[in-house]
Amino acid sequence: MSTVAVALGMFAALLALLVALRAKTGNKVDIRNSDIVLALVPVALWLFLTGKIQEFAFGEVKIVAAIKLASAAPVGPEVSKLTIDAVREPVRMMSKGAPDVIPQMINTKSQALSFTIGQGGYAGPAIADYLDQLTQYPFLRYIVLNNSDGTFFGIADARQIADVVRASNPRFNVDAFADWINGGQKAELAALPGFISAEKALHKKDDKRKALEMMNTEDAQVLPVLDEAGNFDGIVDRSKLTASILTEIAQRVEKAD
Repeated sequence: MSTVAVALGMFAALLALLVALRAKTGNKVDIRNSDIVLALVPVALWLFLTGKIQEFAFGEVKIVAAIKLASAAPVGPEVSKLTIDAVREPVRMMSKGAPDVIPQMINTKSQALSFTIGQGGYAGPAIADYLDQLTQYPFLRYIVLNNSDGTFFGIADARQIADVVRASNPRFNVDAFADWINGGQKAELAALPGFISAEKALHKKDDKRKALEMMNTEDAQVLPVLDEAGNFDGIVDRSKLTASILTEIAQRVEKAD
């Protein structure tokens, strides 16, 4: 089945829902042009991002023009910051220290463990304690690896790493992990589960289309975001990114109706 046929099928299903809603309410719900356009938006967004169409119009509303404007916006406002924010869900960073700080990290719901490559002093059993205790809670999600100068090297999936460690994989254990960090063995660290390197990270000025394309390329739901100095600044999430694009498109469509 062709991409266009799939897209038309999606649109037909969305439009059918609108018609059914109108019929169920005894025709009390009017289906406006903007309703039809909004039903087209997810389809048009998919076709646009996959390069299948360059323009699409319904009446006076140019849907792809709205998509282009929305997807050209920078990712900066959608970044989940490292500091506590009542609006956004923060990514709280806690540097690796002694295991006696684990209760504090549980209390603050730390979502990431950070390590400095080449610094030395990391011990496999201590790392195992962190992973074992913190992954019992849903908030720990990331391992963030920084270079010795503080710049970002990469991010990995803490829960996948914990699963591998628990499986006692002879090719990867916490002692080897500690040795890789202490010795600055970046090739080995880059093979960690869910690893995304600094080269594939975003910057706050990068547009949303680039972010979504990178996510598709890397088959990732989140990407790290760096500040101007190359330091880890937070993450951007696919669902939040897509929702922001759809919201902006919907607002433009509503104004054009």
